[in-house]
Amino acid sequence: MSKSKELKIDKRVRLFGSKYEIDTAEELIERFYPNLKDLDESTARIELQSLIDTERVKATILFDGNGVYSFDMIIRDIRRVINGGMEKMTDRLYQFLNLCCGSIAHYNKQGWIDTYPTVKHLRQFFIRNEFGKRVLDHIPYWKTDVKRIVEEIEKILRIPQKSWK
Repeated sequence: MSKSKELKIDKRVRLFGSKYEIDTAEELIERFYPNLKDLDESTARIELQSLIDTERVKATILFDGNGVYSFDMIIRDIRRVINGGMEKMTDRLYQFLNLCCGSIAHYNKQGWIDTYPTVKHLRQFFIRNEFGKRVLDHIPYWKTDVKRIVEEIEKILRIPQKSWK
């Protein structure tokens, strides 16, 4: 049963998961970032992303209602797709693409894969998403955790660093 809790030291942060996952995440955040409330969102998101990856935080972390994403897990998922094909896409990667990268709902993961059936199609999506933008240009400036992930995905997919127009 999933629970949620607002972080005591910073009301902008909400944790979701089991009681153990939430308690563990809260303890880690309070230990490593006791002054989290003093950080602006773009800085706090990168710090929380680092914590998720270094301490293997299992709780879902929302900052002002928007998820903070694990760099390591999303990049691992992208590499799995590149090496094994689109059928290797995890639910986590599908949600990231759908929620953060300028993709409309495709009913479900299989619908997304039907629209982008190969790694070549995935690469084209990152060059021009469903809103006609390069994925990196679609992400708001404050979503620094997502920007960091997309920049790495672009390197992996060998997308030129010059912005697509």
